[in-house]
Amino acid sequence: MRSETLHRLETRAKRLLPTGAHIDNILNYIQAWNQLEYRPNLLEPRSLKELFLSNKRRFRGDIHLARRLTDKVEFKAWLRETPAWDDLVVPTLGVYSRVDEVRDLVFARDTILKPTHLSGRAILIEEDRALDTGELARVRRWLRRDYYRRSREPTYKGLQKRLICEPLLRDEAGNVPIDYKVFMFEGRPLMVQVDLDRYVNHMQQFYSPDWQFLNLAHKYPRNPVPLDRPAQLSAALDTASALARDFFVCRVDLYLLPKGVIKVGEITFFPNGGAWPYTPASADFELGRLARDLPRR
Repeated sequence: MRSETLHRLETRAKRLLPTGAHIDNILNYIQAWNQLEYRPNLLEPRSLKELFLSNKRRFRGDIHLARRLTDKVEFKAWLRETPAWDDLVVPTLGVYSRVDEVRDLVFARDTILKPTHLSGRAILIEEDRALDTGELARVRRWLRRDYYRRSREPTYKGLQKRLICEPLLRDEAGNVPIDYKVFMFEGRPLMVQVDLDRYVNHMQQFYSPDWQFLNLAHKYPRNPVPLDRPAQLSAALDTASALARDFFVCRVDLYLLPKGVIKVGEITFFPNGGAWPYTPASADFELGRLARDLPRR
């Protein structure tokens, strides 16, 4: 079992120790060893987690482009530079740099407010209203936080601290849509992670690119009931392949919406820091083998 004492020491060390590739790599390695409960081989990766961690140690590709794409505002600008990708962009309703800019703002219903420089944070606004006191405190913390220092993920280094407001996407039933997160290796789809009810009762599933239900779990409980193959699956995989073509390993997050619409949320280079374990642990190594066996482009 992961040592909580060591986790607290890792967190404290990241907060107190200086940044830089050498120290970052040491801290990331210790964290991965503790989380995965096996000693990662970053020089000759065998597992999927080792592939992500090796890329965290020495990024393969254009790190400046990866940093730009990690910023939620700049990611949309990059997408719009390719006319064929313009329809993939989730509209932007506002971008803010200070708490004062949102303190008295009345947000429209069905919107979502997120930090552009952090991971996994969001405030859902489902009726016309201003932010409450607790939400303003959260926003203030977001705008102070340097996620690179906390995570030592190189793609977050130097990002501008901002907030972005977007429409809250809905599926056919009017619910927050399912997240389809496509794991990509050298521009080819390896696996699809499906996140259900992520803001209420978060559960996950995993599928092969041909929609075979995989017997594994990750950070959240596994929903045991398979979903029907999405009608847009082929188009979604083609989209993910196009977006990921210049990167060694990453995850492309998509929303499959009514009337065949596909929107892209983000490209993530180190999902869950690259070191959250799979259950069973053997799945990690099987996924690594499958990645290495993918047909070359």
